Amino acid sequence: MRAFVMTAPGAGSIQDVPEPEVGDYDALVEMLACGVCSSTDKMLRMGTFRMGVTYPSILGHESVGRIVRVGSRVRAFALGELVTRPSAYRPDIGPLDQYWGGFAERGVVTDWVALAADRQTGDRIPRHDQVVLPSSVDAQDASLAISLSETFSVIARHDVLGRVVAVVGTGIAGLSFVTYAKQLGAARVIAVGRRTERLAVATRLGADDVVLADDAAGLVASLGGVDYVFEASGQASMTAASYTWVRPGGHAVVYSAPDTPAEIDLFTGPRDVSLTVASTHEAAVLPRMVRMVETGAIDRDEFLTHRYPFADITRAFDDIAKGEVVKAMITFA
Repeated sequence: MRAFVMTAPGAGSIQDVPEPEVGDYDALVEMLACGVCSSTDKMLRMGTFRMGVTYPSILGHESVGRIVRVGSRVRAFALGELVTRPSAYRPDIGPLDQYWGGFAERGVVTDWVALAADRQTGDRIPRHDQVVLPSSVDAQDASLAISLSETFSVIARHDVLGRVVAVVGTGIAGLSFVTYAKQLGAARVIAVGRRTERLAVATRLGADDVVLADDAAGLVASLGGVDYVFEASGQASMTAASYTWVRPGGHAVVYSAPDTPAEIDLFTGPRDVSLTVASTHEAAVLPRMVRMVETGAIDRDEFLTHRYPFADITRAFDDIAKGEVVKAMITFA
């Protein structure tokens, strides 16, 4: 089968790789779609991922595939179902390293429920981020919902009702935070970014104010600060700056990993402020996000702006680097 293999920082290509092995507790998956993460995938490709990168390895963590074969002891999966986050290989027996391994023509998922029931888990670490969806769900909607679920699982743990909320960054993460803040009843939502065309999208998604990053401090000061900041730009300078915008008793939530270590001066900033480095729990809300995309409660076209066949995956990376893409989707024939 073919997979996108990173071979060195900034270098990668589609290569022929071994087929996945499918054991008694595994299911074989034909990949249908995999979103490109503009932050994590970019850092992995360029070798700047803070936890380190190994090569060669296979990218892709927003994958969706259809189950085409099940092992003899599988109970949680059925033929024809869709499943999120399949990987090219089981991590314990793969011939290549994987950073989730979704950019491959085929993959495998493991029935952890059956393994646990049969006391066969051994030293393997279970995965809890794979969700089974009905066969009728559109695979691209499901893949988009993975990305949207990550941010919703963060903001849903905070009470933004009636609050003044600033969202820093206008990629898919920032734009989705804008959408959810309005849907969850924020009194005022301020979108902060560096591209006027993206700020226009934020306005369409419900932002009450849009402002270029260099002018944001003045606007926030005129409001007496904000109750919440959701930092989704991935820029260390904005992480540090936006912390100072929070009113006493407010909350700064860092979602995107900053490009370099962020230096926050806690003693010259606001007092009684909580600082959260967010973790995501997308599997818990993913079915809901799928329904919201399918029903139009979330405007798919504002987020999913570009689609590419697998053969053109490097073009997708190039377009993302130019800032032309909100969310790119790779599709498999």
